[in-house]
Amino acid sequence: MQIEDLKFIKGQGKYLDDLRLPGELSLHVVRSPYARANVISLSNPQRALLFLKWEDVKTYMPAVSSPGAKIKRMPVLADGRANFYGQPVAAVVTEDRYEGEDVLEDVAADYEPLEPSLELETPKVSIYDDVPGNVSNEVFLKGGEQSVFKEAEIQVQRRIEMARVVANPTEPKGVLVNYHDDMLDVYVSTQSPFRVRNDLTEVLGLPPERVRVFSSDVGGAFGNKTPAYPEYVLAAVASMKLHRPVKWVETRREHLINPTQGKGMIIDATLYAKRDGTFLGIKGRVIHDVGAYNFTINAVMASFPARLITGPYTIRAAEMRATSIFTNLPPTGPYRGAGRPEAALAHEALVEELAHELGMDPVEIRRKNLVKGEYITPLGNRIDPAGYEEVLRRAESVYRERQERSVILMFSAFNSTAPGESAKARIVGDEVEVIVGSRPQGQAHLTAFTKLAAETLGVEESKVKIKFADTQDLKEAIGTFGSRSASVAGAAVMEVVKKLKELKGGSGEVETFYRADPIFAPGAYVVTVDLDKETCVPKIQVFAVDDVGRALNPQDVEAQVKGGVLQGIAEALWEEAKYSSDGIPTFGTIVDSGFAKAYQSPRVNTQIVEFPSTLPHGARGVGESGTIGGMAGTFLALEKVTGRKISRIPVDPREVCGS
Repeated sequence: MQIEDLKFIKGQGKYLDDLRLPGELSLHVVRSPYARANVISLSNPQRALLFLKWEDVKTYMPAVSSPGAKIKRMPVLADGRANFYGQPVAAVVTEDRYEGEDVLEDVAADYEPLEPSLELETPKVSIYDDVPGNVSNEVFLKGGEQSVFKEAEIQVQRRIEMARVVANPTEPKGVLVNYHDDMLDVYVSTQSPFRVRNDLTEVLGLPPERVRVFSSDVGGAFGNKTPAYPEYVLAAVASMKLHRPVKWVETRREHLINPTQGKGMIIDATLYAKRDGTFLGIKGRVIHDVGAYNFTINAVMASFPARLITGPYTIRAAEMRATSIFTNLPPTGPYRGAGRPEAALAHEALVEELAHELGMDPVEIRRKNLVKGEYITPLGNRIDPAGYEEVLRRAESVYRERQERSVILMFSAFNSTAPGESAKARIVGDEVEVIVGSRPQGQAHLTAFTKLAAETLGVEESKVKIKFADTQDLKEAIGTFGSRSASVAGAAVMEVVKKLKELKGGSGEVETFYRADPIFAPGAYVVTVDLDKETCVPKIQVFAVDDVGRALNPQDVEAQVKGGVLQGIAEALWEEAKYSSDGIPTFGTIVDSGFAKAYQSPRVNTQIVEFPSTLPHGARGVGESGTIGGMAGTFLALEKVTGRKISRIPVDPREVCGS
């Protein structure tokens, strides 16, 4: 059993909504019933302790920009115009949650509906007067030996559309804010307390030392709980005005329609090669639906899969255009994998297509072009040495046994280890306390970091206590996302306890920020599909081989891969945030959004390869690998067993079954 397991098995987890403060109030949000509309008037409900409109906040959420981008930041409350269904328009504060639901109904809102834009290509409606074609950002990426395109003897092209999806953690978002003694205390379910603090200080204009962020246990996240959200700002404003604690807990219905949603992307790419199977170059375009506003990193998300489009292969040239498009839908953001699965789906579809056109074995064409040792891609990614040949060799042995109904694929999972992570260590009595800047949302970080610290110090694991940092614990920290915790947070743990061990006198405290560059984690998966053509129900088996550098906790590695595989399969087959032509969601429950059911779980067998990374403990991240391999593998296996080319995920059953 892992160290953290017993607490949750006994029901002793403490999540955001389990927290209670004396005098706590409840925040509720009035949301737009239209995808695009002018807000004409809002009536003040008499029973509300506080009613907030745009005029009461007049501030916008943070957004990452890039040179030349047209940035439209999301207002905390609609600034006269609502631009997506469910956008916060006003907020009410009441004594309790039940009263709040009633008071919401007392708010009379008058709107002037406008025609929305949902198209990613050649949109007919301009959302913003100063943004031609609704293009928020366009980046041209070009590198390598451009002359090699003229040497090509064959070209293959694939265009794949990936629908929007909803990140569905068990626990939706939530926040409890208490303003007292000139301090803002924020309790939140988050992947990064420091990111929430930094966002709130920017939006509210408060100095960082006056904002303290604490995180409870986190019931899943998948990228959805990294930044601060408008509701967090509203709760803070309300607490500052009323001088009482204010809580907002997202309902499942709110979660389905709230930012951030994932994917919403088209990749159209062409692979250039020689007839002996040598890859030469790749050209293409990524189009990303950022939604109605720039929020978190969505203005630059299109360029990430574009930069990863060459995959784990030696390719001499690349040329990609990455375009971010505004639509009247909720803002998108990172979702487990955040561009990695999309890039892998595109490059593996191209490799399969080329192998088919040339009549080459799909294993051999991959092996022929696989990176060997350190490699700089044409678009500038430094791929560190890893076990590429070994993961392919192990996967090949299984593929050969079942290749009639199977596909083999490869990927290289980008670990977001940069810029690094923080940790602090101190001696408390006869124990060592280690405070880590990352934070689990279901992963077994406690087990991994306890083992690593005890091993480095040469003490029993019972003498090590791990604490996941709130903002008052460390000077700065990054958080958990992008397959970075076991890798760079683990490196920070190892570094800080080494420094503690070197202290004279057996007492003291050490804090460090371990700096790191990105690393990659290769994987090779075999996906087998048996398709019942009467019911259109595929039965899926997955054999997953992942290079994790060093398995700090093999049990958690297996769990991460299996969970990720199911998530990837669900994205390929079922998950979609569907909207009508007027921008109204046609899904009302978690089931409607295509959330996978237990009986749909595939049979997954895993193998671990340990080719040490350049980090001091040798680990690589694996949190997103299953999602990458599961999504791409299911797509390609369905194409193989049906003999049909698929152009969109989730796959339409009529396309699979040929009806």
